[in-house]
Amino acid sequence: MEKRHVVKLGKREFNLAFTLKTMIRMQEDIPDFDLNNISDLLRKPKGILDVLYELAVSGEALEDRRLDVSKDWIGEHIPANRDKMLHVQQCIIDALTDGMRMETEEAENEDREVDVVLEEIKKKDEKTDSPGEK
Repeated sequence: MEKRHVVKLGKREFNLAFTLKTMIRMQEDIPDFDLNNISDLLRKPKGILDVLYELAVSGEALEDRRLDVSKDWIGEHIPANRDKMLHVQQCIIDALTDGMRMETEEAENEDREVDVVLEEIKKKDEKTDSPGEK
């Protein structure tokens, strides 16, 4: 189950999500976007705003809602103080991390064959091992 990520701006809450569609939009809309260098992008106010907007579009879409504010509106509702900027950066990082983790866990579970007998043996070994033995 995926975790819900929310950022509060202007007395409103916006869901954030990082999906494949989000990544495609970021590649199309954010100059020089590179997921491998996302931390560089998030050091700049414009980068924060660009990424936050795309995450909000996807987050709201997953809740069957259309984001009803513009990127400018979002930018006007983020105070230019250090604490709020750090909070917004952390919300972005959490949503990005969760989106990537979800993808990885699903891929691992889909690709991996499960040896039921081996799993049962592991369970029995865990039950019979004493705390000091391996």
